[in-house]
Amino acid sequence: MTRIKNIGGIELESSLFLIESFAVKNVQAVKFETLDGGAVIFESIKRDSANNITLDSRENGWLKEDTISKLVSIANDLGIEVTLTTADDATLKARFRLEESEVIKAEQIYEGSKWYKVVIKMARL
Repeated sequence: MTRIKNIGGIELESSLFLIESFAVKNVQAVKFETLDGGAVIFESIKRDSANNITLDSRENGWLKEDTISKLVSIANDLGIEVTLTTADDATLKARFRLEESEVIKAEQIYEGSKWYKVVIKMARL
């Protein structure tokens, strides 16, 4: 499984696991009901056809509070494209999935800790 060690120039204390979603992303459909109860379905090509990926700490990919703050800061930049660097130094382009809620979810390891388990929602470009 691919591990990510750097997001947009921010070095991570521990690598995060990259989990890909292979769901259909290129086509969207909208269903309308007719007056007599029939269905009309309109399909079209989606403009955003990136593959969804999720970066996950799992059990041991913890990040410090200040690293999470830096990630939140770059996620707040409009239209930003970031480079993800893998553990074997390969790179890929991605963006934060700002269309979803909780783009960066951080859970403290224990109360008072400076370490967090994280889930980061992104889309590969």
